[in-house]
Formats: sequence, C-alpha cells, structure tokens
Amino acid sequence: MISLGKTPLVTISLSGLKDFIKRSNFLKLVVFVGLLVIVACKSDSGGGDSPIDLDSDGDGITDEQEELNGTNKNNPCDPKPTSGYTGYDANNTVWLAADCDIDGISNAQELTDGSDPFLNESKDSDGDGIPDYLEVANGSDENNPCDPLQEEGYDGYNALNSVWAASDCDADGVFNGDEVSASTNPYLDDTVYAVAEFLPKLSELQLFRGNIGDLLPNPTTHEYSLSTPLYSDYAYKFRTISLPEGAQMTYDGSGLLQFPDNTVITKTFYYYNDERNFNSGRKLIETRLLIKKNGIWTMGNYLWNEDQTEANLSNSAPTVPVNWIDGNGASQTVNYQVPFSVNCTQCHNVNSTPIPIGPKARNLNIEYNGQNQLQYFIAKGLLTGVPALSEIERLPAWDDSNFSLAQRARAYMDVNCAHCHQPGGNHNANTPGRPDFRYEVSLADGLFVEFKDDIKNRTETLPAYGPSMPQIGITEIHTEGIDLIHQYMDTL
Repeated sequence: MISLGKTPLVTISLSGLKDFIKRSNFLKLVVFVGLLVIVACKSDSGGGDSPIDLDSDGDGITDEQEELNGTNKNNPCDPKPTSGYTGYDANNTVWLAADCDIDGISNAQELTDGSDPFLNESKDSDGDGIPDYLEVANGSDENNPCDPLQEEGYDGYNALNSVWAASDCDADGVFNGDEVSASTNPYLDDTVYAVAEFLPKLSELQLFRGNIGDLLPNPTTHEYSLSTPLYSDYAYKFRTISLPEGAQMTYDGSGLLQFPDNTVITKTFYYYNDERNFNSGRKLIETRLLIKKNGIWTMGNYLWNEDQTEANLSNSAPTVPVNWIDGNGASQTVNYQVPFSVNCTQCHNVNSTPIPIGPKARNLNIEYNGQNQLQYFIAKGLLTGVPALSEIERLPAWDDSNFSLAQRARAYMDVNCAHCHQPGGNHNANTPGRPDFRYEVSLADGLFVEFKDDIKNRTETLPAYGPSMPQIGITEIHTEGIDLIHQYMDTL
C-alpha cells in the first residue's frame, strides 16, 4: 500500500501498480504521483479561506489583488476609498481600528455613529465654518474663507484657523483675525477716516481701533518711521499719517512730502517698562498732532491718563516722572517734560509758517515692517509723483556704522538741529554769519568749521541752561548723539 500525506487518502496496491506501469510509460507515472502530492498538500491545509481569498486589512480587496495593484494589504485605508464605499469587512479588527478619513474618529466609531468612515465631515480647510465636502457639493471654494459670501451677522467661522484669520472678507483693509482682536466685524466694511479736528478725546479722532492704548491704527491710518529720528530723552515714538478719503501725498524732491488738507499726523511718546522685554508693557505719555486745514498746519497735544485707556486734549505742560530698565538691565529715570503746544512753533515754524519736520522723502526711504515705506505708500495709492526709489536720496541712520562719521553726524544734525538752523528757521540761517545745518548744505556753506567749537560747547551744556542746544524738547543730554557730533567736529 502507498500512502501520500498524513492520511492515506489514496491507496494503490502493488499489483495494481505493476499493471499500471505495464499500461503506461514512466513519464505518466511521474505526473500522476505529482498530482497526488498536490492533492495531499491541499488536504493538509486544515480548511478555511484559500490564500487567494485572504483580505488581511478588511478593506474588501484580497491580499493577492493588493499585491498586484501595488497597494498595502495590511493598510485598510490603502487604496483610499471614496465616500459611500461599503465593500469593507465590518468584522475585521484591523479595519475597525483604522481611521480612513483622518478625522480623529475610528472606523468602528463611525459605524456606531452612523457617519461615513471615508468622509471627513469635520474638515474645514478655510475655517469659514462650512465643511469641505459641503463646499464641494455646493460649488463654493473650500480653500477660500470668503466663499460663499456671508451676511454681516455671520459668526460660524473658526477664528483660530490661520487661513481665515489672514483673509479680509469685508475688504476693508483689516485682516479677519485683527478684526476679531479689535472686536470689529470681519463681515462688515466698517472703514473709518480720521477726524481732522482737535476733539476733547483722542479716541474721537478715529485714528486707532479697539483699545486705543494698544495703538492699533485704523486701515486709513498708516504707521511710519524715520531713518534718523529726533532725540527726546530716550523716549520711543509711534508715528502715523492719516489722509482723507481719496486724497494723496505728493513727492516734492527728497525733502518734505506735500500733504492734502485734512491730513492728520501723530507722534506718540512712550517708554517700555523693560527694554529687554517689550512684552513687559509701556508707559504712554503724550500724543502730539499736526492737522492741516485750509493749507495751514495746526498743532495740539493729548496727554494719556494713568490707566492708559485714553488721551485728553491739553494745553498744560506737566513733568512726568518715568522709571524703566534699559537694554543693559540698568535702572533709568527721567523727568519727562511735556511742552506747551504754543512752544511747538519754535521747531516747526519756517518763515513763520508751521510745517512737519520728520516725513521727508529721504528720511522715509527705508525698509520698515518688511518693505520700503515710500513703496508702501505708492502701492496703497497714497503717494504720487515719485521717481524710481534708487533716484531718491536716503538720509543715513545716525547710529549705522555702515555710513561714514561725517554722514552720520550730518544726518543727526539735520534732524535734531536743522529745523532751527536753516533759512527761515528760529535761528534764521538767512542772517549773515549764522550756520545752516541742513543735510543738503555743503560743509563750507553751513559754516560748520567756523562754529565747531561753539557747536561742541552748546551741545554738551546741560538742558535748561541758556547756551544749551536744543533749547526745548529734552531734559537730558543725548550722550551718544553728542559724542558723535564731537567726534565729527574734531575732524574739521
């Protein structure tokens, strides 16, 4: 007897075999025995699904087919089914434990909840509060937080979504996220223009949004900076320009820009509590204003309250004690002197006409907040008549060592001294024998050499004494600036 496999499923007697061999050639015998072995092995598998039918991940596609397709036979979400697919094996533990729509909910839980395990019903790419699948179904853009358009009172958005926060759904020039922070409506164009009047409270001028102590400008109020600013007892300054609706500034050479009527220019003076950490807070002291009406600039001053929530129009000139920690960790103090508004004319008057001092094209031709300031105004449609920026002179930054000593010192004196020391200024350079400290004036014409000793003496004299310069606006000498001037004078 011949048995194949573990059990004698097939038995052949010796006599039968001899008869078979006689009736067939040897090759047929080999084939026959091979078939018997295959049958035996098949029988020995113990029963159940054949390898051809096996679906390890329960996705409804056999392992054999997944191998042919190049997909993962152990990943129930590969290939990714479309919404509505029902060919999966709901009894397969691998499939049940997976999350094929990547919504944080397992396939098993989705079946329990009656939701679609292959559709992320919560995904909202643009944060507008409408799931992506509904936007696709409705024909709106799932990546555009302002599509579809929403009514003014809509509040279904996700303010934490970066795409939504960086958009401007009411096209008023303020990002949605900033509108939420300022408690304004991201779906309502609430654009306001500065009020060109000296009203009792600074908040009434509509220069800032939200808590005005945060100094967040309204869309029609534009922050700016200067390459070399005026020194004011180490105070920081926040500067803004507000133009009336539809108006523009006009380029007039590298000097002062020309402004339309109803322009409002502000400068807020403040100190950080700790210069090593600007998040430590700050103390706002005053906001000075220039307002142009009927071609004439008028000046006013607003003093901030102790709560830093409002600034009130004032004609007083208080002394404000300020304490802070500087960038080196040293404690500093100053008795900040607020000037009387009428005294502003000492610096701002030229030929008996008040004008701004800082916003000259050459002093604005710098990178600020990520772009050139003049280019920013041009792009906003607020400045006209400007040549290529490369053709506009740049006033050097007084503390930038990339410029020469002469350039830095002359720039410092242009901003801190030339408002008086120029033709028509308070110390009228039209008078023979008086110096002219404007940046564009030559060394010889400015009489720098002739007055170098006097310049050194006056700049190092403590403020409030007769021969000191400048005569108003500071209570402490600017040590760094005076050192710069003296170094330059010593080279002449």
